[in-house]
Amino acid sequence: MWFASILLYLTLGQKLPALSNNLAICLTLWICGICFSSLYMQSATYRDSDLTDASVLIRNIYLILSIAAIPELINFVKVVLVCGTSGNLAWDLRLAAIGQGSGFNKPFGGWFVVVWQATLLLEILFFEKKKWWRLAIIAVIFSCFGVVTMSKITFSSMFIFACTILFFKKKITLKHLGIGALCLFSLFFMIQAARAAVEVSNVGGNNFFLNYIVSNLTAFDSLHPCTAEHFGENTFRFVYAVFYDLDLSDIKPINTLLKWTIKPIPTNTYTAMYPFYVDFGIIGLIIFPIIMGCTYGWIYKKADKGNNFYILIYATMVNMLIMQYAADLFFTCFFGNVKLILLLIIPFLEKKYNFLSFNKKTVQQYD
Repeated sequence: MWFASILLYLTLGQKLPALSNNLAICLTLWICGICFSSLYMQSATYRDSDLTDASVLIRNIYLILSIAAIPELINFVKVVLVCGTSGNLAWDLRLAAIGQGSGFNKPFGGWFVVVWQATLLLEILFFEKKKWWRLAIIAVIFSCFGVVTMSKITFSSMFIFACTILFFKKKITLKHLGIGALCLFSLFFMIQAARAAVEVSNVGGNNFFLNYIVSNLTAFDSLHPCTAEHFGENTFRFVYAVFYDLDLSDIKPINTLLKWTIKPIPTNTYTAMYPFYVDFGIIGLIIFPIIMGCTYGWIYKKADKGNNFYILIYATMVNMLIMQYAADLFFTCFFGNVKLILLLIIPFLEKKYNFLSFNKKTVQQYD
């Protein structure tokens, strides 16, 4: 993705200022830190894990909860239809989804979004032709969530989840990947076109590749190192959020939606290096990529051995890796990632320890 971003910059950004040497240094440190630490962790040996099968009971519960949460989507659309002010339904939906629409003061979401993610991952991994309807149901629900929120990242997540799982299962080819990517980008352009009438006038641009891929590089060049008001407020946002919610601190957590910069390209994403560079400068781009690379390498090695639980975890990690050209999803969405991991591990633990099942021995003990 970094290569694609730079290539597109050189191809589409003829009138843009040249990328700085500082960006080249920062990007080199970032990529090397992640790659070398990941390769080091992959070279190590680890004990095999027995979290290979998931409880059907828990999967059924997740699927039922996913269906039960459908009214949340319906109610959201109803409120947008009543409170929307732009005259463009797609743009009203997007504003409401990020908590900036009329009648909305926080992003649309809740417990059901994490349940949908976990259910989708589990059903892709344990797909059976005879029970195809299970995957179909959650895929439709998750797709509706993407349409209702006008979110491109929702659809890209579905695509990345599926491709990663199928890669480890050795059931995907370059042909499948190419066709899927073509369909995905076509969908991106459709969403962009639906929002364009109002969005363009607000931020000043309608070139998809410039706005969403190339702009992040120019935006990073506008940053200044070590300029955070509080120690690590961007990197450790999740810590500030917990302390603030528990009334242990009066420092509000940083908004995950960053401020827009208009020149040279309108954008509010500054690459995944943003929090570490703004908080700690160059040192941050040495330490944190190593931490992330070690995590990626360890999980990949586990997944490569065919362990189903780690395949699911790595599928979520690949999404973070691919999106690093735009923003950090590793630390910024830390608690969201932890919630998803907890939901994913429960079916495997239940299958291993049967803590929700009563076998004959257990029944006899109570007789």
